[in-house]
Amino acid sequence: MPRMDRAQSLDAGQITLARPLMTAEVLDAAYRLFRAGIFRCLPYSGLAVLVLELPTLYSTFLLSPGAGAGFAIPNFRLIGYATVFLLSVLLLGVITLRLDSVSKGVRPRFRRELGQALKRLPTALLATLFAFAYPLGVLILLPVLDNALPTEALIFAAVPLLWPVALFVIALPAFWCDGLGPFAAIVQAVRLSVRQSWRLVGAMLTTALMLMAFNLLPVTIAAVMSPLFGRVDLFLVATLASIFYLVIGAFGVPFVLAVLIVAYQDLKLRDQARRGAAP
Repeated sequence: MPRMDRAQSLDAGQITLARPLMTAEVLDAAYRLFRAGIFRCLPYSGLAVLVLELPTLYSTFLLSPGAGAGFAIPNFRLIGYATVFLLSVLLLGVITLRLDSVSKGVRPRFRRELGQALKRLPTALLATLFAFAYPLGVLILLPVLDNALPTEALIFAAVPLLWPVALFVIALPAFWCDGLGPFAAIVQAVRLSVRQSWRLVGAMLTTALMLMAFNLLPVTIAAVMSPLFGRVDLFLVATLASIFYLVIGAFGVPFVLAVLIVAYQDLKLRDQARRGAAP
């Protein structure tokens, strides 16, 4: 194994943790992993973001205000969101397996990764639901909270809400990278993160702020270009926002998964050090 200078290094796409990392070092290692694997993951992450954006794109550009079909039909909407979730889980699994191969210095193989993702897809649905159940619940309740609380209070309350997310979110790399079952992955995630959840909160908060900063680009560009049309063009804003969300998301998904993989490996190393076990 290559020797580490400080906390970690990536040589030819390989990541090795010689000691537990600080939060900044986790992000640095995740960026190195992201840089080593981005071009191998970009087609799949772009497709994953496109799949996630399909309901928004459909309702924005294809569903006219007077149309009563499409996503306006409850059963069709339910089937549509179920299909989006199914394809998203599959693509996230392929990307996670590919980044894991890159981190171990193993040559990525699309057939192997796709075959493994398809084979584990039924249990992957459970693992993904458990890993993201809390943030999905928050998103569902967000309109209610937005009406009940002022914007400033909602932003202030968002930081404590990250703590429960940190307890479950690393179940995703535990499931895909270590081959655990969905329930074992959740138990592993809680066991590893319950003592170090604040580290995950710091990494997730920093990552979220970075992505939010990039998400401001479409609004800024639309504001600059709107005077050229003499008025604020809502269709232009929606088009630019969709394009930028696709581009930023295509790069953002592998980076977020790289952060989770490195954070998971770091927590495992900390747990081994705490128990006095050999890495």
